[in-house]
Amino acid sequence: MKTKLITLFIAIFAIIGSASAQEYDRKVDLYKNGAVLESYDITDVDSIKFRRVDYVKAEYKVLPSGAGNVTIDGSTTTPKYVVPGTNVTYVATPNSGYVFKNWTLNGNVVSTQNPYTAIVTANSEYVANFYPLENGHEYVDLGLSVKWATCNVGATSPEEYGDYFAWGETTPKTTYNWTTYKYCNGTYDSMTKYCINPDYGTVDNKTTLELSDDAAHVNWGGSWRMPTAAEQDELRNTNNCTWTWTTQNGVNGYKVTSKKNGNSIFLPAAGFRSGSSLSSVGSSGGYWPSSLDTIYTYSDCAFFLGFGSSNVGLNGNSRYYGRSVRAVCE
Repeated sequence: MKTKLITLFIAIFAIIGSASAQEYDRKVDLYKNGAVLESYDITDVDSIKFRRVDYVKAEYKVLPSGAGNVTIDGSTTTPKYVVPGTNVTYVATPNSGYVFKNWTLNGNVVSTQNPYTAIVTANSEYVANFYPLENGHEYVDLGLSVKWATCNVGATSPEEYGDYFAWGETTPKTTYNWTTYKYCNGTYDSMTKYCINPDYGTVDNKTTLELSDDAAHVNWGGSWRMPTAAEQDELRNTNNCTWTWTTQNGVNGYKVTSKKNGNSIFLPAAGFRSGSSLSSVGSSGGYWPSSLDTIYTYSDCAFFLGFGSSNVGLNGNSRYYGRSVRAVCE
């Protein structure tokens, strides 16, 4: 840099010195890469000042690694050095099996737009976050035995309640009671499938839903299925996850954060359906597993993960109730 400045000074002084003797030699041209950037008449130049411009770094990172690619103003090179206050455009492109989620800076979500234009005023590393997909649906790895979907079956975002299913049924309906329940003859003691007690119907000793009766698998396909009660217990175990009652985008529910890797899911307090009514929305949630309640061997009941603002537990309830389903995959 010092050599370039000395050369420039010498050239300018030489031109100035010869300008009085040669009327045709009056121009100063500034070049970059062989092209003229600026051209001045020497008589219009009264002084030359040099100033230092401090550049800042615009960088990017992809999470999880290998989930996609990012460009900064059309280039994959990182970092890019820019003048503070420069607008820089980031574009994220997911690889197969992933979908773009958002941009974060210093751990905070700054945008879900893609492309995203940021005003870079200091060294900045924008993180492009992607979600993995299973058969078109997003999941989160909490470091447990199964991967958990990011939203309920029937929903398109974590805060949406989604559909309500009776246990063992795969479509929502308008009325939830024994007379409309698929696997009985209209009463709690006339079960036609998933029965381990003759006092409650025809015994087949099936205690876990078949995939054809699994709301998650039927609606989402692929390797998606409803979790077992044991897998819900793994999620509920405070050695594995922290449960925090919170409000996310105006919706009450639990943020469940893994102690294994820090990843999290949100379970909205979607309430439940009984008869034609929707109850307890915003104050409680109930999520069916694929497991029949085998503790009391009633056979008309199934386990469910239930919670309120101050409690989380494994409960049992009549199978006809309409409850939420949060799917898992291997």
